[in-house]
Amino acid sequence: MDRHNIMRLLDGLAGTLLAPLGELRAGAHVVQIACGTGGLSLDLARRRPDLRITGIDSNPAVLAVGRAQAAEEGLDVDFREMSMTALTFGDGSVDAITSRMGLLLPGTAPFGDAAREARRVLRDGGILSIGTWSELDGSPYTRFGLAVLRAILPPGAVPGFEAPFAESARPGALEGHLAGAGLRDVDGSSFRWDTEYPDFAAWWGFVAGFGPLGELFGALDPDRHAEARRLMGDTIAGYRTEAGGYRLPATARVLTARG
Repeated sequence: MDRHNIMRLLDGLAGTLLAPLGELRAGAHVVQIACGTGGLSLDLARRRPDLRITGIDSNPAVLAVGRAQAAEEGLDVDFREMSMTALTFGDGSVDAITSRMGLLLPGTAPFGDAAREARRVLRDGGILSIGTWSELDGSPYTRFGLAVLRAILPPGAVPGFEAPFAESARPGALEGHLAGAGLRDVDGSSFRWDTEYPDFAAWWGFVAGFGPLGELFGALDPDRHAEARRLMGDTIAGYRTEAGGYRLPATARVLTARG
């Protein structure tokens, strides 16, 4: 797992997602759901060391990466293995919940189940601030990666990634899941940012070496792999910076609510 390249994709969301948490009192408990390697939790700990921060994920391998980073920097973040639909926190015991591409992410837990469990543990008046993919093309990983794979593989060889995103892309759907779970003052908007990659190798290592697209790229024979790499270079050529890196646009849904 290329943690640094994943963070290049997601770091642009940090300030927007953490801004609503600025009103929290010292000692308030913040939970990052589906935290992965905990980048958002660690960023919050750097900004607000006075908060109690817990990052939860169902994957022990990524939690271990987060713990190691926290120890290296001397940051106080409690990483726990936990399902987002079976949180072990008490009712109304959490002051804020945040999630970056996890809580209402297509293909993970059912939206309604995850939203209801988040509401259960969030105190009345508590803050929810999350970001999630909705339109598939909002992620440069899928937008450019799928385009290249579909250009070089026979029809039907690339799975239909669009289907799991159909519900989240429906206008008002994500807000509806949060409101249906009992959260109030639900607000959603699209947020666009640029993701920076220092060179083609960094981008290629990410898109062709990580996740479901990485599996498809990895299964290519040498000739098709070389063709895919060349085509990817042509596809993103228009996003090259004067410094020789790449600036690729991304768009997500950002949602806030109150318990």
